[in-house]
Amino acid sequence: MTSKIDIVKPKTVKVYELDEFEKLLKGVKVAACMLTESQPVVDEESVLKRLNTLTLNGAADGNCCSCCGVGPFKSRADQTTHYKNHWHTYNLKRKLFGKSPLTLGQFNSRQDEDSSVSDSETDDCYSTPASELFAAATRHCKAFFTNQKGQVFCIYRCILHHKKEQLSTDGEGRIWVERCQRLISPGFQRWAVVMVSGGHFAGAVFSGGAAVVHKTLHSYIVRRGQGQAQGTRDQHGNAPKSAGASLRRYNQAQFLEHVQEIMSAWSEDLAGCSLVFYRAVGSTNQAALFGKNSPLNRDDPRLRALPFPTRKPTYKGVQRAHETISSLEVYDTMELFQKALITAFANKAVTKTGSDTSIGNQKKTGKSSPNKPIDRAKSRERIPRELPTQLISSEDEGPCFIDSETPVAWIKTLSEQNKNGVITNSRKDLINDCSIASGNSDTETESLPEKKEIVKKKKKKKVDEKTVPVKKVLQKIPANVKKIWKVIAGNEQSSLETIFEGLESVELEAACNMPDPNDGNTALHKAAIAAKPDMVTQILVAGGDPCIRNHALQTPYAAAPHPDTRVAFRLFQAQHPDKYNYAKSHIPGPLTTELLEQEKERKAQQKRAKRQRDKEKQAEKIKSNKFLQLTDAEKVRAKEPRCFLCGSNLPKMPFSYDNYNFCSIRCLQNHRNLRPINMTV
Repeated sequence: MTSKIDIVKPKTVKVYELDEFEKLLKGVKVAACMLTESQPVVDEESVLKRLNTLTLNGAADGNCCSCCGVGPFKSRADQTTHYKNHWHTYNLKRKLFGKSPLTLGQFNSRQDEDSSVSDSETDDCYSTPASELFAAATRHCKAFFTNQKGQVFCIYRCILHHKKEQLSTDGEGRIWVERCQRLISPGFQRWAVVMVSGGHFAGAVFSGGAAVVHKTLHSYIVRRGQGQAQGTRDQHGNAPKSAGASLRRYNQAQFLEHVQEIMSAWSEDLAGCSLVFYRAVGSTNQAALFGKNSPLNRDDPRLRALPFPTRKPTYKGVQRAHETISSLEVYDTMELFQKALITAFANKAVTKTGSDTSIGNQKKTGKSSPNKPIDRAKSRERIPRELPTQLISSEDEGPCFIDSETPVAWIKTLSEQNKNGVITNSRKDLINDCSIASGNSDTETESLPEKKEIVKKKKKKKVDEKTVPVKKVLQKIPANVKKIWKVIAGNEQSSLETIFEGLESVELEAACNMPDPNDGNTALHKAAIAAKPDMVTQILVAGGDPCIRNHALQTPYAAAPHPDTRVAFRLFQAQHPDKYNYAKSHIPGPLTTELLEQEKERKAQQKRAKRQRDKEKQAEKIKSNKFLQLTDAEKVRAKEPRCFLCGSNLPKMPFSYDNYNFCSIRCLQNHRNLRPINMTV
């Protein structure tokens, strides 16, 4: 077997971890592998001179080849044959690089070079490691930067620019550096991730690393066993008319409507996002995101397609996509980065060549090629393969498979996976089986008693450690802090001004920012969770930091469940825009009282319109009930004609038979079926 190339595991840093990310941006530059030399200025005379050397200047009628020095040709057929010859094309390439042409004898006497057109001397010029590294970097979906410490870090290109926007790679790459430094600007960490596929919808709006709003939806629209949506199946013609097909069509229409309602409800949240990542393959899925009443437009420069494959659209899948897109790979040195980049592309090339050689071996052995149609009716012989031996270990580990190619080092690490260092009976069997397979059973059996003694000693040490009581150092909480927490936890809407007046500015700020040892919540966290916006404002004015996180890595704004409490944070940000670093606090943006009043007025208008619609529906229902209580003769003579069966309003062209009018064909048919019974009665 060929030896596998070692893969370097880089360190991972998140974009929204501003402290770590700002350290990486000190002295940031574009990596040299992404830059090309600036384009030289080409004058017109040099271009014309170069073109004249490649034209036919031998004779007046153009019957000679000035490149190879051959001619005049006897006929037009001999001339075209010469132009198609490898000798002529090879000399043309030499002429382009400023070299003298070869004669026919020199061309035929070449032993080291191949006679094909593709194998020219220019291949040696471009097969350098630097060119391979540049090709790998330009084809990659990430951009690469270096800093003053010599570290190399990778960022997804979709975060920096749109796919239709091409950033220049000539010179120093200043535009790339500006886009990279823009990531730490306030409010740029607010991203949205939306995914639609196969009747599944999942979306979330992230502020930093926390999800501010999220929603999932599922509908049955895919034909089971076919992996095809009902709408796609209907487009091919001969749409099925079964009950399941009709149900899937109805569900697909409802699914599109629900997704569009969710997107329209998120219009304000999406408007505040700097980037919107989406995954929607196909016209149906894209219509759900970019259809009518959608706040997203296809030409929006904030829209970025996810550059990696994703799983089924779920909330965990959205979180996984956000974590992946916001992750930076950091290499300590340029050598480690170059090694990782080149080996990644080398592995892809090995897999491609391996597949080509396997096809070639099939042709040599005379086996059927993959392009040849296979007769499924004929029985085919299965290729004999060596099955791995299955060894069942402990319940937590599950089964493990070991074959002849399993390295010994992996078996040792597998046997030592237990956190406490105790080897279970199943792992002893694993070691015994591996030793038998390797042929060293005698030496292993001699070392088993020694291993048993080591295990017993470890067990004794554990028992001794358990018996020794561990003293926990409890943090002392001042009485003022306890009093503040008690007032916040109380049911009364009291004020904290009396407590704050008795403290100095330094003590007051320390009391507001002291975390609870149980859950890590500060006074601002507790007031936000208790849904007390007035106390939130008082604590923020007193010096409560909204960027502190609790043990669950939540800021006070992210921990607030009530919308009024979140509004208090945004109002404070509008009044004091420079007091805190609001980018770390996950607060989406400032909110003024005027905007708040406009929002309240809009919601009040919506409520009034809904009440009016409900009143109209109720009045219509009363009228229809009164009409239905009349006899058929009274219904005919009624001033306001209605449907004889359901009592609803009639269309412009009603459905009728005899003197009876109906709103639909179904009501007409049902009335006709019930009429003989009424007449007999």
